[in-house]
Amino acid sequence: MPAIERKEILRREGRMRLRERAESAYSAEAGDRAQEHFLRVFPPRAGMGAALYCALAGEVPTDRIRHAYLAAGARIYYPRVTAGRTLAFYPHREGDGWETGPYGILEPPGPAGIEPRLSGWDIIVVPGLAFDRRGNRLGRGFGYYDRFLGGLAESVPRVGLAWAGQRIPEVPVDAWDVPVHALVTEDGVIRVVNASGSPEP
Repeated sequence: MPAIERKEILRREGRMRLRERAESAYSAEAGDRAQEHFLRVFPPRAGMGAALYCALAGEVPTDRIRHAYLAAGARIYYPRVTAGRTLAFYPHREGDGWETGPYGILEPPGPAGIEPRLSGWDIIVVPGLAFDRRGNRLGRGFGYYDRFLGGLAESVPRVGLAWAGQRIPEVPVDAWDVPVHALVTEDGVIRVVNASGSPEP
């Protein structure tokens, strides 16, 4: 079966898992544990540049990470979907508002005279529907994160955030897919070295 067909089957399964998570009382406590694991291994520091995202229903929440990074003086950036089908990351501070993007995801407000951050990243936190032991990631099928990650230096740590139940034996990959260096779940942090020998962050 072609990778594109296998991916679509896995996406349907992944979306179903997230719907079940959204209705689960267990998710709040597990989400806190996942974020605590993240902060222990990837602690914030003043002045660092971090790309985060607003979690959708059923995804591991990111609020604790946001608050801890802002309190430490880190600079946090969130993605906006552009007309060119790419992600542009803009700063977001405490008290800044949100807008709803084209896919129902909260985004920073339309920037006025503010340029998106293009380089100098210290960490990129990446969502996904499924991950495997090599760090391969299954997104929602639009390719936004792969296009963004593909333009970054390999040395920039890419960290997936997901539930333990989102780990699967193998994610089908195409040439343009970009793996993560580590995956954080409620069970802990898994460092990976992908098939091309990418270093751990």
